[in-house]
Amino acid sequence: MTNPLFDRQHIKEYISYGAIAAILYMIPVVIFLYNHTYENLYYLYIGCFLFMAVIFYYVYRLLYRRYTEKRAVSMLIAGVLASSSGVIISCIGIVIAMFITFPDLLAATPVGAVADGTAAHPRQLLLMILATAIIGNVLVGAFITVIVSYAGKRDQTKDKPAQLETNIKPEINPEAR
Repeated sequence: MTNPLFDRQHIKEYISYGAIAAILYMIPVVIFLYNHTYENLYYLYIGCFLFMAVIFYYVYRLLYRRYTEKRAVSMLIAGVLASSSGVIISCIGIVIAMFITFPDLLAATPVGAVADGTAAHPRQLLLMILATAIIGNVLVGAFITVIVSYAGKRDQTKDKPAQLETNIKPEINPEAR
């Protein structure tokens, strides 16, 4: 039996929905980078909400597919893979946007050059935005995937059980006896 999660059509889907989620996440991040004060940090969380909306739409569409209609676990895997691709694409986009906004990102910058009245450096700002992108988007993507894949299924009692190997033999270490 072939695994329907890893054929070329689904991989293109994971990457395309992840790219859409990353692009929508990047819009508030770019707005934040051009108005980089600590009062505007909420833009990063608006981006996480937009990321979550795209993953919600993708997993909701999976509710009515033939294969994923039978298994909630396959929907979980698909949602997590789409979220993971979105996080990777958004991290690459953040680094590119930071180099555009701060061309001397790796150079020594005087204290207070990032946000007025603070002692932040552009590298610290990059770390903060990357942490928000990785932690925030992974959490909202996983959360919405679990909620939709289990709460959205009408009858989970007809899900086929996961295929487990029946010939599991514990490895006995003769030296431990």
